[in-house]
Amino acid sequence: MFAHQFALFTLMLAACVPPSPATDASVTLHIMAINDFHGALYETTTDDPDVVLGGLPWLASAINDVRDRHPDALLFDGGDLFQGTWPVNATSGRGSVETFNLLGVDAAAIGNHEFDYGPLRGVNSGLRGSLITAAASARFDWLASNISIVSDNGEERPWQPEGIKPWALIERQGVKIGVIGVTTAETPSVTLAAHVADLRFANPAKTVAALMPDLARAGVDVVVVVGHLTGHCEPVSFSLPPDGTCRPDGEVGELIALGTVDVIVSGHAHTLLANRVDDTFVLQGRSLGRILNQLSLVVDADGVNPNASQIHPPMSLAHKPTEPGCEGGSYDIAPQTIAGRTLTPDVNAISLVRALEGDAGSLCDPVACTNDRITRAHDGETALGDLVATAAKTAFLGADFAIQNAGGLRADLPAGTIRREHIHAVSPFDNRLLLVEMTGSAVQTLFRIGASSSHGSLQVGGASYHYDDTKMTGTDVDGDGAVSNWEIDRLCSVAVGGTPLDLTATYKVVVTDFLFGGGDHLGPAFVDAKILQEGPLLRDHLIETLSRNATCLDADPIIDPSWPRVTIAPCEDRK
Repeated sequence: MFAHQFALFTLMLAACVPPSPATDASVTLHIMAINDFHGALYETTTDDPDVVLGGLPWLASAINDVRDRHPDALLFDGGDLFQGTWPVNATSGRGSVETFNLLGVDAAAIGNHEFDYGPLRGVNSGLRGSLITAAASARFDWLASNISIVSDNGEERPWQPEGIKPWALIERQGVKIGVIGVTTAETPSVTLAAHVADLRFANPAKTVAALMPDLARAGVDVVVVVGHLTGHCEPVSFSLPPDGTCRPDGEVGELIALGTVDVIVSGHAHTLLANRVDDTFVLQGRSLGRILNQLSLVVDADGVNPNASQIHPPMSLAHKPTEPGCEGGSYDIAPQTIAGRTLTPDVNAISLVRALEGDAGSLCDPVACTNDRITRAHDGETALGDLVATAAKTAFLGADFAIQNAGGLRADLPAGTIRREHIHAVSPFDNRLLLVEMTGSAVQTLFRIGASSSHGSLQVGGASYHYDDTKMTGTDVDGDGAVSNWEIDRLCSVAVGGTPLDLTATYKVVVTDFLFGGGDHLGPAFVDAKILQEGPLLRDHLIETLSRNATCLDADPIIDPSWPRVTIAPCEDRK
């Protein structure tokens, strides 16, 4: 979907407090925006083996290209720098901060995943030691205005550790730009709750409104919000921007309704927004540094001129693969044409990636070994499916069982040495593990949809189920008036931990965010489910789990024939 390239998109922020540029002549501010970087040092693969997206050297090159033409260009980020590639995770986020220092980010929001790492490894650094340590080395403004901390005696005060502040004042060409950072109020439910137990996340729009007098006293001409926020347009767009007429909902929508914010650089939904809503520009560029957003913002004697300002099409950083991989060799630094611009990978970015790999290890590092190939299949129980689902269950204490969709396993594990690159091939998607609470009735719906075979057999750890693939009837689960393939009811029975499913009980289930979000048509099962915890990427957890094995894996013992997890047979043949 991203194999085609988009033209460059420039994002600038408009003013709600009446501006007063240095002269009566109009000034054009050039703003670039990214969000949900998630430590994306490397290229992201696509369905086309000859096309990849992003990669730090190419993102840096695209940003430098804009600055060559607009030396005063600004770069803003919508949050979630952390939780991504191995070198970033292994350095507790430091790798992302060094990356943003290299890119010359001007201001960034605090995202929910900035809290994921908790205490700094090996150091008595408190609940958020990793974040606070990383923030102290940031050469950009890291902003969070709506977070407070509650002391042991119940006193609540603003949370402003070193390197993090509520808002920043930036000046370009005589124009004063006030940049406010906000973090979604749902953060406690989308990071590890223990890491934010003493923090409170206020309503972002109310916080921004309360700060406007401070910005006015500072003589701010343009108001920008960098925010990690709920809110998107329907239908959700992951490729082309909406037609510009949509009005995002959620926290982004509440900020727009204030009528005092000129530009919102948002993150969190991983969607694509390039919209002007009323007189507010809203930008979000999916994730992983694959898209660079831009806007040209015109400020004249009367203030921000939204009609003269221009949102440019997003720049999709699609290019031919250049990373050498574990086969060795050097990084291909030949220039390529991307969205009409001739770009060359940034050598400083390449050097930074190599340095971080030197600290943390690369995709070529061995993880485990196997005595024979561990395979996957579309239907039925598979050795790879059992391995992954069992590993997923161990990500959370107290989990009853875990599920893994067959389509999420994209490669077999080869015999011999298993490297990080092999695990990335098995799980190339940035699927995050969630622990959710579900009723027994909802679990039955989960397996009923999973047993339809429309997306292959659900792989399970800690549970088992039995279905009859000859059944061809079903009921209209989603109420659209038709019975689709995924609504065929083939389920015979479900057991959790060897005990038949209790429809009145409550279960703790490990799923990926893809499935919880409705992937493989499982949405109806999660309508009333509650997220208890958000965990690591499945891929990272699998690497960590496999690295603990003292011996090489065999495919046969993974599947226990005395306790099949997936039984495909007539319902009368229960086992």
